[in-house]
Amino acid sequence: MALSRALFLFTLIAAVFSTIAVATDYVVGDEEGWTLGVDYQVWAADKVFHLGDTLTFKYVAGKDSVVRVNGSDFQSCSVPWAAPVLGSGNDKVVLTTYGRRWYISGFANHCKNGQKLVITVLPSQQSPWSPVPSALPSPSSSPVPAPEAAPPSNAPWSAVPAPEAAPPSNAPWSATVPRRSLLSKKLFKMIHTNLIAV
Repeated sequence: MALSRALFLFTLIAAVFSTIAVATDYVVGDEEGWTLGVDYQVWAADKVFHLGDTLTFKYVAGKDSVVRVNGSDFQSCSVPWAAPVLGSGNDKVVLTTYGRRWYISGFANHCKNGQKLVITVLPSQQSPWSPVPSALPSPSSSPVPAPEAAPPSNAPWSAVPAPEAAPPSNAPWSATVPRRSLLSKKLFKMIHTNLIAV
């Protein structure tokens, strides 16, 4: 009986890990990077962004920057005075909440000349703990916030979001958020409970 329980547990763990997709690192603009002259809406059109994926903005440090804004600031190319501005030239942004995300260049008139990106982040790919919401805005729709989106918040955001419990927000963000998963806790509890009974 102990052998069959251990075999069942091993099979279950293997099945769970085989259904979880690996996060993707997208270099914004591919070879051209984050610069003028690239249509970022065309670049994003054939991509599907999920929680845990990473956007990497590559550009010459000191000659550009990246700012996450809300929908109205995206349309007007306005950089809010309190918005964090990234300027390392190799900025990595981990997508930790689902919904619409707007990014603009904070340098000179770059945004007004088209250097801006809007994406829709979906819950994790096929994870059994992340149900897919029935109505998310499509990536090709206009950059106006979706009606179901929460109003902008100035509260700090968590590095371990609960997408099924928290609506999307336009809260301040950090480019270096560690990736964490509730999967390891759930598996630990499941293994611990089953192995104690063996």
